[in-house]
Amino acid sequence: MKSARISVPTTAALLLGLTTVIGPGASGSYAAPSDTPLPLAHFARLVVDAPHGHLFFSGGAGTDGILVTDLDGGHPTTIGDEPGATGLALSADGSTLYAALPGQDAISVISTEKLTESARLSTGTGTRPDSLAVAGGTLWFGYGTAGAGGIGSVDGTGAVTLQQDPDGWTAPPMLATTPTPSGALAAAAQTGGTSAVVTYRAEDGALTRQAAKELPVPDLSDIALTADGTHLAVPTVHGSTAGRYRTSDLAVDGRFADGVYGKAVAVAADGTLATGSHSLVTFPEAGEGEYTEYVWARDLDSAPHGLAWAPDGSRVYGVAVDASGGTPTLHIATAPETAPVTLYGKATTPLAPGEAYSFVVSPASGLALGAGQSLLPGTVRITRYDDADPDGVLVPDPVTTPARIPVDFFGSYRVDGTAPSTGGLSFRVEYSGGGAYGPAARPFDVPVAKYAPAMALTAPATAARAGALTVTGRLTWPHPQVRTGTVHVAKTDAAHPSGYPAGTASVAADGTFAFHDTPQVGGTNTYAFTYDGGTSYLPVTASAKVQVSRATPALTVTANAKSYRSGTTAKVTAHLGTTYDSRTVTLYAQPAGAPRTQLRSGKVDAHGNLTASYKITRNTVLSAAFTGDYRYAPRTVTTTATVTPTTRTQVQWPVSTTRIGSTTYRVFYKSEPTMGFDVQVTPRQSGGCTTVYVEHYQSGSWHQVATKSCVALYGDGWYGYSRSLKLFTSNDRYRVRAHYTPPAKGAQTGSTWTAWTYLTVRPGSPR
Repeated sequence: MKSARISVPTTAALLLGLTTVIGPGASGSYAAPSDTPLPLAHFARLVVDAPHGHLFFSGGAGTDGILVTDLDGGHPTTIGDEPGATGLALSADGSTLYAALPGQDAISVISTEKLTESARLSTGTGTRPDSLAVAGGTLWFGYGTAGAGGIGSVDGTGAVTLQQDPDGWTAPPMLATTPTPSGALAAAAQTGGTSAVVTYRAEDGALTRQAAKELPVPDLSDIALTADGTHLAVPTVHGSTAGRYRTSDLAVDGRFADGVYGKAVAVAADGTLATGSHSLVTFPEAGEGEYTEYVWARDLDSAPHGLAWAPDGSRVYGVAVDASGGTPTLHIATAPETAPVTLYGKATTPLAPGEAYSFVVSPASGLALGAGQSLLPGTVRITRYDDADPDGVLVPDPVTTPARIPVDFFGSYRVDGTAPSTGGLSFRVEYSGGGAYGPAARPFDVPVAKYAPAMALTAPATAARAGALTVTGRLTWPHPQVRTGTVHVAKTDAAHPSGYPAGTASVAADGTFAFHDTPQVGGTNTYAFTYDGGTSYLPVTASAKVQVSRATPALTVTANAKSYRSGTTAKVTAHLGTTYDSRTVTLYAQPAGAPRTQLRSGKVDAHGNLTASYKITRNTVLSAAFTGDYRYAPRTVTTTATVTPTTRTQVQWPVSTTRIGSTTYRVFYKSEPTMGFDVQVTPRQSGGCTTVYVEHYQSGSWHQVATKSCVALYGDGWYGYSRSLKLFTSNDRYRVRAHYTPPAKGAQTGSTWTAWTYLTVRPGSPR
């Protein structure tokens, strides 16, 4: 495969990515004409006849003529009756085109002026000549079939000689010679996983072997000799990519400026090489890099033997085919020995008006600098444009920096200046070209616009009222800033809800500033800092909040009772102590299970009191709220007014009453089965319960003898308790009462006791 390396333009773009690279693409374009489809079913060989203005194309087996076009690939015509022509070669004087006709066992001799065949030379039955080359004044041809081949010759009289290499070949060899007449000749043939290669000297119609070797090329498709005949170029897709072999011994001898990769290779008279694969690449014999590269359409690839140079090196002709070897397409690469130059510009951005800058332009090319070069040959002109110089002013002496690999492959040119206070800034860079590099020119727009620096603030979370506090800040720019603009401070507090100007803060050289204050108003104090940007930057604002302490006011709320019967009107009183500039209090009531309602809001009287009335129907939280003022904090206090439920009791089945001392007793007789004690609680609450206690008087005091614990009331609010009269001692005294307990959650009333009910049980039955 072709050796992987980062191209110089790509590397330059990556390096420039550390700052802003201005503008896409390259200038200095060397656009070639559009590709030209060739009227051939297949392609075999290509020859350039510049003196007569012809391109000759053979199509191989299945074709019947040789295609002829002008040097731009236009005006096609055909030399007919040349069936299956493959190899093509021009005579040393260019007057004759030789065409190999394998199927005819012949070589056709064609006039390049008249474009007609003048002779057809038989090479012998079954020879199948294929590859042609003119070297040492003799026409040489490779011939044969799979398993047997050789090299033959045709002298000036048309006489054909076979087996010019007595060692023979196991396959028909392909031949190559130098781009200008010489006695150098090379031959190669695929021999399985390698390729057999032999170099010769051709003199007086005979061949002398120089070197023979098996090369690690498993996909032989083309060969070429360098202009001086000292090296052989062998392209490959799958084998070694060195591709540069000495003809004297066929040893690897370094590399060309680029790898010989692909299926086709051609050498110009001055030694420049062209290779073809998925792209057509031209590069010098020595050095590093390439001149030009043209990438074929995705479905095309270079054809074997599909490259040829114009004799003066001004053009390279390339033929590509599809995967089946069809649809031959011609591409003409102009200026193939001139490397295009790309101009990359960079500037530190964002750039604000009045800000210092450095604009750097760096050339890039696919061809590396030569030995001893530190800058591209030629001159670079940089013109600056802005509102003051709309027609441009030439920068007299850009600062040059020599090439520094891998930082900068071609050197760079720097312009230092100050951004205009208004309008835009642009440059036009013009490179004259020089040596192997083409000219280039390109404009660059440098963004100039106000931008906002970043602002960060540091402030205490809390502070004492009337105490000193400091808020500090810092402005930061993407790069060293211009000292311009002021920081303005606005303050918002309870006394100034819309805010007010509080002063300015000077900015130090490092972007820091500080604001000192002694807040007189408690609560949230907000400090808003605005940097106005001056003449060069956009404004930026940040704010900080400080909670300033306030005194806690004395505040109470009371009711005229702790407990009420449902429906009773309560008197609620709030008392406010010392404050600064607000004496407003609000009274609220929130009955159990209901939302809070406002009873009254207003200023307290001269004694600090505010009263309101409220009808109590259930447990109620009463509250008083003071919203706070500049020096005293908000405060809310509460108290709870409870509702005492109403109870009723009645005794079931007493016979009569009697008085013992001052107490009335219900009288029961043992002849009755039970006594009953009923309790009703109003209002009834789901979840409340009643406990009944029975006590016996003995030994001078009351003693509990029975309990019915926490039973739920019936749906109508009653609960009925009964006890067998057999459990009572005759003629003794007893009493019974109940206690109501409200539900644990959502109680609408408090708890309560019923009064005692007294009773006695007599033996027997009433009369």
